[in-house]
Amino acid sequence: MRIRSRWLTWTAATIVVGIGKLLFATCRKVYIGTNEKTKLNYIPGPDDGDRYVLCVWHDALLVPTFAAPRGLRQKTCCLVSQHQDGSYLANAMALLGYSTVRGSSRRGGAQAVRQLLDDTAGLHIVITPDGPGGPRQKLKAGAIFVASQLGRRIVPSAYSATRYWRKQGSWTDMLIPKPFSTVYVAMGTPIDIPLNLPRDQMDHYIDLVQHAMDRLTAEMEAVARGESPLVEPPSQLRSAA
Repeated sequence: MRIRSRWLTWTAATIVVGIGKLLFATCRKVYIGTNEKTKLNYIPGPDDGDRYVLCVWHDALLVPTFAAPRGLRQKTCCLVSQHQDGSYLANAMALLGYSTVRGSSRRGGAQAVRQLLDDTAGLHIVITPDGPGGPRQKLKAGAIFVASQLGRRIVPSAYSATRYWRKQGSWTDMLIPKPFSTVYVAMGTPIDIPLNLPRDQMDHYIDLVQHAMDRLTAEMEAVARGESPLVEPPSQLRSAA
């Protein structure tokens, strides 16, 4: 049964945020990037003008949501869907210090894109490019379009944990690190997206970002399983740089 009471939605979000904070406080977090400014624990100062579009697969969203420090959260806007689950997520994001824009490819998408284009000056933008209904880990065009319209680079990302649960959903699952596990938080090399990209060139950049996300995800999962040593930056990042 869905909870439609605004008060109950906020209460549920508050409980989830509290549990998430406690859980991630027990975890050892390893932040990885091509340089200090691309790591998720870097808080940009007033003279740091670069802002990115960060791509996060839907099943890994919990990790960066809680792993980012509050100073970075306050400089970040997240695109959240308009369905009921999105209400919980939007409330949780607000409690953590994020800005949110509501909409998706299925509902409110055009309005959400306009708001992203108009109201995100000085903010990073986080998009789950396989949402809201999958297919799992298959990139759609929205992130590329937003990056092109704003003249921003896209940062691929990947997340893994040495011990975790997987909560199954309708079309994907959710990675939940177990207490006292090690969590790997990896940002890839920023990818330049041409300004006002023509539609007939969109597929090329979708494939480019998809490939970067797939490679980085595979490498971080291998590191978490102990099958590959952690090299910073990882080989996939160095080869792309």
